[in-house]
Amino acid sequence: MNRRRQKRRIAEGGLPPGAVAADTTRQVPISSYGSPKTFYVDVAFKCCDCGSDEVWTAKQQKWFYETAKGSLHATAVRCRECRNRLKDAKELQRKQMQSADDATDNG
Repeated sequence: MNRRRQKRRIAEGGLPPGAVAADTTRQVPISSYGSPKTFYVDVAFKCCDCGSDEVWTAKQQKWFYETAKGSLHATAVRCRECRNRLKDAKELQRKQMQSADDATDNG
């Protein structure tokens, strides 16, 4: 479907195929430079760490923007595996820093 036809369908109140309707009242308020998202569609991206091709689904976007209150300007850049790896590394670093702090407090 071409872009002009898709914009017309949206203006008439319809959603593109595969889109999930957005609840604009649950999104984080944005500046006057942009407008709230009225729907979400699957977005393909390449993981910035491992380079794998991934898809940020409309359902995941709805959760991120409306439940987790993420910025409407943010997009996915890492696959789930790389996000988990980064989270685990940060947790390990936090534990190491805490044990180092405990050692200096007791010593």
